[in-house]
Amino acid sequence: MKIGKLLFTILAVVALLGHTAAAQDGKNMSLLGNYGRGEGISKAVFAAGSVVYYGLGAKVQIASFSDPKNPVKIGSVPVSAVVEGLVRTSINSTQYIVASGGTKMWIINVQNPTTPFLVSTVEVSPGSVCEGIATSGTYAYIAGGNGGLKIYDITNPAAPAFVSEVTTLDYCESVIVSAPYIYIAANTTTDYSGKSFIYDISTPKTPVYKSTIMGYGGYHQYMNVRSGYAYICDYNNGLQVVNVADVTKPVNVMNIPLGYGCGGITFDGNYAYVAVGDSGMYVFNVVSPASPVLTGKIKTPGTAKAVYYGAITIAGTPTGHIYVSDAGVAPGVSAINVLNPAAPVTSAFLAAVPAPTGTAYVPFYANGKVFVAYGTAGLRILDVTNPANVTLLGTAVLGGDSRSVVASGNYAYVAARDSGVFVVDVTNPASPVKLKTIKTLSARGIALGGSKVYVAASDSGMVVIDITNPTTASIVAYTGKSVYGENVAVSGTIAGLTDYSQITFYDITTPAAPVKKGGTKGSFKTGNEGFSITGNYAYVPDGDSLKIYSIATITAPALTSKVYTGGYGYTSAVVGNFCYVASEATGVRSINISNPLAPVESGYYDGVPQSRGLAADGKYVYVAEKTDGLTVYSNDVATSVHTANAVMPETMVLHQNYPNPFNPTTNIAIELKEKAFVSLEVFNYLGQRVAVLLNGQMPSGAFNVPFDGAAFSSGIYVYRLQANGVTIAKKMTLLK
Repeated sequence: MKIGKLLFTILAVVALLGHTAAAQDGKNMSLLGNYGRGEGISKAVFAAGSVVYYGLGAKVQIASFSDPKNPVKIGSVPVSAVVEGLVRTSINSTQYIVASGGTKMWIINVQNPTTPFLVSTVEVSPGSVCEGIATSGTYAYIAGGNGGLKIYDITNPAAPAFVSEVTTLDYCESVIVSAPYIYIAANTTTDYSGKSFIYDISTPKTPVYKSTIMGYGGYHQYMNVRSGYAYICDYNNGLQVVNVADVTKPVNVMNIPLGYGCGGITFDGNYAYVAVGDSGMYVFNVVSPASPVLTGKIKTPGTAKAVYYGAITIAGTPTGHIYVSDAGVAPGVSAINVLNPAAPVTSAFLAAVPAPTGTAYVPFYANGKVFVAYGTAGLRILDVTNPANVTLLGTAVLGGDSRSVVASGNYAYVAARDSGVFVVDVTNPASPVKLKTIKTLSARGIALGGSKVYVAASDSGMVVIDITNPTTASIVAYTGKSVYGENVAVSGTIAGLTDYSQITFYDITTPAAPVKKGGTKGSFKTGNEGFSITGNYAYVPDGDSLKIYSIATITAPALTSKVYTGGYGYTSAVVGNFCYVASEATGVRSINISNPLAPVESGYYDGVPQSRGLAADGKYVYVAEKTDGLTVYSNDVATSVHTANAVMPETMVLHQNYPNPFNPTTNIAIELKEKAFVSLEVFNYLGQRVAVLLNGQMPSGAFNVPFDGAAFSSGIYVYRLQANGVTIAKKMTLLK
């Protein structure tokens, strides 16, 4: 493919992704895929026949039970918090799921259940949790926790409009609409006992209070209405039956003890089906609404949280099923055949995928793969060529506690705390093999620089390991205990070592003899545990801010600027004009650093949990999120020509030029694993070739190729390496 056509294709894909990502939980950034989160628990379910929509951790999952013995997941949409409630509704003849969770409401187009997509996200109840949701006509009603009842007009699903709220309801758990009334299961915030409400919503802009329903000591979790009676699920006790024929004077009729965990109720015909926590599902005959009679029950695999009715056609006959959302030790969704309500039978259970063992700490991108240091689980290698479908290639159980990793060619190098550094052969990613252990003091962080790796090794300071021959890799230098090694970053001939309170910089022109030059001198307000170096700048998260230091003179690093990122940032990654910081609680932040003297936040994605490390390539950001594994985000305003989908061969390596940005000269490092005819060319952003740096036969080895841009104008250029029919391209920025 010609480079000009490649540029056009990539820019077109970027534009398309940017258009579809507008509805995500952020600005100019999208969540694309994840490995390792596990699907989580299910707390909400809705069915339309054999098509079932349910919350599964932080996503809306869609499954088909048309073959009840072999249910299949057919679509899903990730969101930024655990889904607490959802319903399906039709707006202008299009089907949508309206869901709630965290502080938000999400609207998802499910007209085609196999290709659902997020339409909008609304911040509904800041500081609380949106517990339950109901719709009526073109209005959505949200139980906003201690934020009360929230009402939105969803006539335009892409731009829901706030209508009104009732904030005097203590803590709202769920809502159900039986026009013209809304029934709100709620509780006091003093002793958390049931105190539910009925409002007239004939005019949604002005809800009118009708009455209060007091509980009998337990917690009101859910309420449903049938034939003039309200059935309240008391989480601590059981089922409370209330006569609401006169909504201004509700009368408690009876209480049915069911034990702990009563959380949801649905009806079909003469029967009510109740989710009762670890006890499973109970069936009541409600021919006499005032006196339900227990008819049958069934244990579900997990903790029954919510229920909904749907019919599955079996042997040509529609057969009633109750779908049960399960949490607890066996999360997922059950389909229970209730053809005989007295003897319900489980047709199928679609289990949630559990999270893998271990804790994801630091990722490293190379060659279309991400290597993740996974704590006591060792090393995991992930295929990210399709960022929306991250897949596991292989796992190496290494022993010790893997905290950081880098990779070069066919080898990965893992910093594993007290165990030291592991050298791992990843020639076959499906079956990585630990070759050797290089003993250091606690290896906390690791960075790659040409044929050396640099290790932040606690009281040993920085340790330099020669990896020219990985099978005989060995230590060639220690900087000593004068500087504690918390983490390390390397770029060109500069290495930086952080000890949490400051960064010390070293000249590593001779890697076997690092020369201590200068430091930031204890200038961090909150602390730093990881950073990055690019060109003449170091990008350093300091608690809730990103600080940028000029290291043009490394004997005297100078703070040039800072920008607020929120949360606690553990480390940063720089690609092109963007610096990325993953901050706990405030998500991934994208900082435009085209002018390092005036950085500006250009985008973010909220809700990133427990972030510990990140890597970036082109427009993609790979964030290790501890128990949630690795999540891939995209920067939707980046126009990078280096795409993560380009799998670079192990037979050659093209490094990022240094310095970058540059003026007017830079160096391009390449590694050839075998003799080859090599072409190294430079193109402008229009795809026109402007320079030929190499064009001939070359032996194996590592080479440094200079490029002088004095004759060219400022802008983005692409340098392309070709050998043995394989092509690798990267970008560089000339900034005069």
